[in-house]
Amino acid sequence: MIGNALVSSLGGNGEEDGRMPMNGTTELDSHANMAVVGCNVTVIQPSGKFAEVHAFTDDVPTLKQIPIVDAIVAYDCKYSMKTYFLVIRNALHVPSMQHNLLPPFLLRESGLIVDECPKRQSDTPTIEAHSIYDETTKLRIHLQLRSTFSYFPSRALVLREVDECEAYDAVFLTPDCDEWNPNDTRFAEEEEAYVNADGLLRDYIPRPQRQIIEDVDIDAVEVKASPWSVYEDHVDAVISSIEGERGDIYPSCETNEAAAFSDDHLGRLSEDMMIAGHISKLAASAGSVSINDDECELFFSKEESQRLAESIIAGGLAISGVSAGDTRGVSAEHLSKIWKIPPDEAEKALNMTTQFNKQDPDTPLTRNFGTNDRSQRRHRINSTFFTDTFFATKKAKSSRGNTACQLYVSDKGYIAIYPMKSERNYLDTLKLFSKDVGAPKVLVADPARTQKKREVKDYCMKIGTTLRILEEATQWANRAELYIGFTKEGIRADIRDAHAPLVFWDYAAERRAMIANAVPKALFQLQGMNPHTATFGTEMDISNIAAFGFYEWVYHRQGSAPFPYNSQELGRVLGPCKNEGNMMCQWVLKANGQVVPRRSLRRLTPGEASSTNETEAWKRSVFDACISRIWGDSFTLPPHYQADDEYQPYEDDDQSPTVTPEAEAVDANGKPIMQQPITDVLINAEVLLDQGESEQLAKVMRRSVDDNGQLVGQYDDNPLLSTQIYDVEFPDGSVKEYSANIIAENILSKVDPNGYYSQELKEIVDHRRDGDALRRDEMYMKSKGQKKLRKSTRGWKMLVKWANGTTQWIPLKEMKQSNPVETAEYAVARGISDEPAFIWWVGYTLRKRDVIISGVNSRVRKATHKFGFEIPQSFADCIRIDKENGNTLWQDSVKKEMENAGVAFDILEHGQDAPSGYTMSSVHMIWDLKMDLTRKSRLVKDGHKTPDLDRSTYAGVVSKESIRIALTYAALYDLPVMAADIRNAYLQAPTSEKHYIVCGPEFGLEHVGKKAIITRALYGGKAAGSDYWHHLRSAMHSFGFESSRADPDVWSRKSSRKDGSLYYEYVLLYTDDCLCISENAEAVLRDEIGKYFTLKEESIGEPSQYLGGKIRKVQLANGTWAWAFGSSQYVQASVTNVEKELAKKGLKLPARAATPLSSGYRPEVDVTPELNSYDASLYQSYIGMLRWMVELGRIDMAVEVSMMSSHLALPREGHLSEVYHIFAYLKKHHNAEMVFDPTEVEIDMNDFPKQDWTYSTYHHELEELKEELPPNMPLPLGRGFQIRVYVDSDHAADQLTRRSRSGFVVFLNNSPIHIHTSKTTSVETSTFGSEFVAMKKACEYVRGLRYKLRMMGIPVEEPAYIYGDNQSVLANTTMPASTLKKKSNAICYHFVREGTAKDEWRTAYIRTDLNVSDLLTKPLPSGEKRERFVSMLLHHLYSHRS
Repeated sequence: MIGNALVSSLGGNGEEDGRMPMNGTTELDSHANMAVVGCNVTVIQPSGKFAEVHAFTDDVPTLKQIPIVDAIVAYDCKYSMKTYFLVIRNALHVPSMQHNLLPPFLLRESGLIVDECPKRQSDTPTIEAHSIYDETTKLRIHLQLRSTFSYFPSRALVLREVDECEAYDAVFLTPDCDEWNPNDTRFAEEEEAYVNADGLLRDYIPRPQRQIIEDVDIDAVEVKASPWSVYEDHVDAVISSIEGERGDIYPSCETNEAAAFSDDHLGRLSEDMMIAGHISKLAASAGSVSINDDECELFFSKEESQRLAESIIAGGLAISGVSAGDTRGVSAEHLSKIWKIPPDEAEKALNMTTQFNKQDPDTPLTRNFGTNDRSQRRHRINSTFFTDTFFATKKAKSSRGNTACQLYVSDKGYIAIYPMKSERNYLDTLKLFSKDVGAPKVLVADPARTQKKREVKDYCMKIGTTLRILEEATQWANRAELYIGFTKEGIRADIRDAHAPLVFWDYAAERRAMIANAVPKALFQLQGMNPHTATFGTEMDISNIAAFGFYEWVYHRQGSAPFPYNSQELGRVLGPCKNEGNMMCQWVLKANGQVVPRRSLRRLTPGEASSTNETEAWKRSVFDACISRIWGDSFTLPPHYQADDEYQPYEDDDQSPTVTPEAEAVDANGKPIMQQPITDVLINAEVLLDQGESEQLAKVMRRSVDDNGQLVGQYDDNPLLSTQIYDVEFPDGSVKEYSANIIAENILSKVDPNGYYSQELKEIVDHRRDGDALRRDEMYMKSKGQKKLRKSTRGWKMLVKWANGTTQWIPLKEMKQSNPVETAEYAVARGISDEPAFIWWVGYTLRKRDVIISGVNSRVRKATHKFGFEIPQSFADCIRIDKENGNTLWQDSVKKEMENAGVAFDILEHGQDAPSGYTMSSVHMIWDLKMDLTRKSRLVKDGHKTPDLDRSTYAGVVSKESIRIALTYAALYDLPVMAADIRNAYLQAPTSEKHYIVCGPEFGLEHVGKKAIITRALYGGKAAGSDYWHHLRSAMHSFGFESSRADPDVWSRKSSRKDGSLYYEYVLLYTDDCLCISENAEAVLRDEIGKYFTLKEESIGEPSQYLGGKIRKVQLANGTWAWAFGSSQYVQASVTNVEKELAKKGLKLPARAATPLSSGYRPEVDVTPELNSYDASLYQSYIGMLRWMVELGRIDMAVEVSMMSSHLALPREGHLSEVYHIFAYLKKHHNAEMVFDPTEVEIDMNDFPKQDWTYSTYHHELEELKEELPPNMPLPLGRGFQIRVYVDSDHAADQLTRRSRSGFVVFLNNSPIHIHTSKTTSVETSTFGSEFVAMKKACEYVRGLRYKLRMMGIPVEEPAYIYGDNQSVLANTTMPASTLKKKSNAICYHFVREGTAKDEWRTAYIRTDLNVSDLLTKPLPSGEKRERFVSMLLHHLYSHRS
């Protein structure tokens, strides 16, 4: 039967035709994509991995637990009379098979030349036909036929060959890599890329993605066969020692006596072959058989392998075409939760890591877990690493006595952290690092004394590491500085979220480093991989960090617990152990404060973790209380904990120090004298507590005392952990006792995210008005000759009754916003609806009552309280609240603010009037309460009450185009870029407005009633921004900088470099943000700008953020450094907001969105129903978000957003659906970066010949035909940029108005500087006209760009090179003798030709499928063309296809 003839039997004896060698054969099988070896091989070493194998038909059962091994066979060449060793790596091992199976695909992947065609079928038979050839050893294996199968004879090694293995040549039949991943789709994608959409061989080879790398290892680019002696010599030179696996690891085959060796011989062969395996560093290839380690141990015994093989034989199965399943482990959701990373990053981390030792953290602890962790051992690595030290505060010495950490980070972001007791232990960490990770090729360190000692240099020399010490004051160049900041934030988050004691920060640091190495990041260097894989070339195993969260509750097994004590003990996980137990071992905190290594532990069951399980909850509370006494918590250190070098209080030798009593002073009756201790933050707090069937707003009055007058409970800085008891008074006068943690819990659980209470409004009881309310004769005002109602609610308050029975006076302004309908109905019922404060809004509100009721929440936020504390509404309130609370917290915050804002006032003497010309204004104070209960005050000018100014109040900001030019310029000249923020910027500038105020009590009692001149640009003033802008400009002039006439916020100054060459240093200003480009950038900011303006110290450094986008410095594949700008953070936040809005309607974003708009969608012909007012407002908001994304660089959707923006006035349901489609596209393609690459591009000047325009109409005898230069431009310095422009137009694109859409993109060198897409303002009758209009727009921009570059001092010596795809337009612009035949396009025609004649620009033809501006004229469908154009402008969107 044909079906039987297509497979090779596992159980066959290989003697069907009588010509089969007894030693065995190796057959070619094109249906398999993973090698299979039988018993006639010598196994080098097992990999510890297993495969789940599927046959070519689903009718055959799946084979599980097939071991994967590296094996070797001998081939005796009968022509050369030599024996060769053929190495087969990553092969399925079935010991009962007589033959081996090899896919030809794997042979070719290993570099062998394979010709499968038999000589009898060849038209012109040659010696190369039907053979396998190795170019290195010149070995040619002539294939033979058995039936229709190709094979060659092979056998296992004999004893003599094992002893003399170095005398034989070796050839790899499969790729020499640690793993073979057949599920990789790279091969299929690369094969498909060779054919274009027309089925022809591609004539355009896409330019490769500009990989950004920082180090390239060019060693072992290709592994070729060579004698074993070569490998051993290389190993001896590189690896000092290696621990080989010895013992009987070879499966015994009764059918081949040569395969049975002594342990001594096997050990020698195993050691030799394992060394060769360690040398291999190649990445895994791809295929269709995958490794599956579900529910299996790491290694099978040889008896189990034999038994499995025999069971396969008994089933009569055969292996030919096989496939494998996927591995299983923890879920992405679980990983995201315990690692505190986004779900998409967790999914990527799982895809790029392994879990060879998967232990169920929920399993019962009936036995100890196994100790086999061989699959997680790491290999050595050579790479470039950076190192630096970060310190903990002296008071936070860790539980292990550590005060600092040494951080090592590779050029791919791989992190290793070693806690140390002091900086003197640096050399010890270096030794541990070189042992754990490897001896780095280069180690970059700061010029710290401990990092450049002789001992360090000697050790680096000993291990073959180049030590590079940075220069003084250049520590910013150390990459470890950046990763220290990331690591600290991660440690803080782990401790804060888990409420772990501060002294365990070093455990959190070690765990955070392991997580960082496993999570893929959007970095050019990683190319979609995680740092571990990018640095080592192997997958990282996350078994030991994927099971438990930091400080998670667990039960661990106590193996030595005596009867009747329970062997399972409660504890908390602190992270994986290092050098303790096996790799799955975890540090566990016990109730006695000890930290012990445990490998057998489980998390709490849902029943145990439930808050209703009182027994378990009591255990956890006791545990936390014990740990808090010993080690403190996430807020405070333990009371006895003190650093060794901390200040010690003075004590006399002959007298003990005075002990302060725990209880407060009491009177004769035992009652505390101080009922309101100033240090207690809970006293006077108002909190919602249950009383009967309702909640009542009660007030904390005092600490409770016992019968002896002693205060009850112990104080803790964290109220949630405090055991103090308080007397709480309810509105009915009753007093009850509540513990501090109950009060604190109710405060935090019953406020909104901003800290405010929300209460149900029951009714409006009364109203009142004061003298500030508008009178009836003030009801109207005149504006431009028209009489209008004044819109004001000042002076009115409403007495409201809450659902809990309490009453409160609320300003009408707040009631109108939160409960407009109830307030309007009350005004009508009480006959006050015609009052000035009501008449302008009550009627409209009642008419729109139903709509308002559906859109406004019936709960009103109590703006007078936050986190249970009353917020002042005036300075009098401030004093009253402090008096009631028995402290001065609010007054202290006002004092602090007035110290900062006091420089803005010149206070006059009593009775002294303001100078002539000054008018009266006013200020007010804004109060707030932070999360940590810190009081905050801010003084603001009432600018809205001052008359409009009769002059411009313009305050400019630097354009995004100028920033892109400056960053490209910095990369071109390799200049540092530094940024800084100016603190209290406005208050540092004098004001141009002539206003004075009358001092209130916030200025101090001695100044109340005095007049004060406003001398500084106070926040809130109408001219504050303009005054600050002009003041900053004056300062820049004094520093010697000159403002560019093309962009007033770009400042330049001539300077000289260290080599003596002249260049321009730049400062770009965006309000209070400064961006400096100079060899001495930090000195310019600190010593010049910082001399007159106070800079925020933490903001000084390389720029990282700009208008919601992220800026970072990257290195290109050609070694050039460049700046990159990404908007992924803003895009993801926007998508999240849209999804939340959709969730309210029970909807979701579309699941598939390969392009921004649906295929074929045209918004102008959409006739779906119009949106209601709410959805229309939503649509406009979404369009605003999308347009800002385009401004931040999302060029890939510019034309789609432009099309949807045309329908803001009358949006329809279909329009909103397509906007959701755009956000679905962004959710999938959020990761994009625009790289400002300064690399020059080779331009074929044959495409841009210079024409002779002497005899054209543009030449005049008295004037030279050349470009006009700005007369006041600065002296050009250095070399300039190449300007390239791509322009296109889509004629009659709008299907309703038939207006065309034009677009162009401009490059400086290889950096995209500007993109443009828009509809034309008129209808063009031909493609020629629309293309000429587009060309004219592009040329207008180029002229402005050339002017800007010249005014920045950047040379512009070459013309701009403009590419277009309309040959008629190009002919009319390039040929001097051309005449216009379309009179309607005369202006565009002559403008473009005149610039060409002056050699401002030159034009050339480019094919449409190569014109990137086509992306800006029409929505392109998904496919190769769109991906190619987007990849020319942005990185990462299609990096998975690279």
